[in-house]
Amino acid sequence: MTKQNLEILEFEDKKTTAGKRYTRFKTDEGWMSCFDKKSCEALKDKEGETVSVDVAEANGFKNIRKYLGNAKESDDDEEESEEEEKPAKKEAVVQKTFSKETPKSMLVSYAKDLLVAGWEFEKAVKAVKDLEKAFEPEIAKPKRNLKKEIVQYLQKNPDGVEISKLMVDLKINEAETQIEITKLLDEGIVFEPKPGKVRFL
Repeated sequence: MTKQNLEILEFEDKKTTAGKRYTRFKTDEGWMSCFDKKSCEALKDKEGETVSVDVAEANGFKNIRKYLGNAKESDDDEEESEEEEKPAKKEAVVQKTFSKETPKSMLVSYAKDLLVAGWEFEKAVKAVKDLEKAFEPEIAKPKRNLKKEIVQYLQKNPDGVEISKLMVDLKINEAETQIEITKLLDEGIVFEPKPGKVRFL
């Protein structure tokens, strides 16, 4: 278990296929389930607030195990956020200086500056080429239909499959998997024969 600060955005009461009641909380880190009745009741009163909780991860899902109280930002957190801002500002300056329309003469001039600063010729040229490549327009990837992919995958595995295996085989991250599986469960397209395993109905 790890201690985490989470913002509670909304919640909904649910029931497992076995009839056990629990509450799902939408947080700034995504949806998380909580089976501890006392913690569920306390967290329901914290909607819109940031709280401190114990979080455990199992079978690709994160669950809130215990409510620890209201979150307090420490000086370390503030220092960390300041450190995070610095690279962002630096990157913004670089992006403002170089773009895909940057003339070659300016890139050559940049390479010369690196040579004057003591860089080796090959490294300076490579740095400029890498920089130029970084600002090439990205080719838009076709959007995946995750719901369709998951359904087709489960149809090929009629005995059901572990969610962690599904994530690996379909190369889907945890957040996307949780969202799509929850939709399919709510729509009655799939069910959970046991926690962490799903099967096509």
